[in-house]
Amino acid sequence: MGKYDIQVYTEKCTGCLRCQLACSDLTSKAFNPLLSKIQVFISNSGECTIHFTEECNQCGICVDHCFYDAMQKNEKEVDK
Repeated sequence: MGKYDIQVYTEKCTGCLRCQLACSDLTSKAFNPLLSKIQVFISNSGECTIHFTEECNQCGICVDHCFYDAMQKNEKEVDK
């Protein structure tokens, strides 16, 4: 389980792919969106869809690199 719950606001996404580049750099040491654990799909009309793969550990690096507030991270509550 990851450290954060990540909320997505696709209406704010511009499709810049900064989130994918940050994730791929962290997880594979390469700036390659295809190696990212987050995938941004852009439709012909310009609407974006954000999808997290099963390998995503919800570390929040994608949120840290989003200039457009298309994602928000909230710390998960820890059961005591």
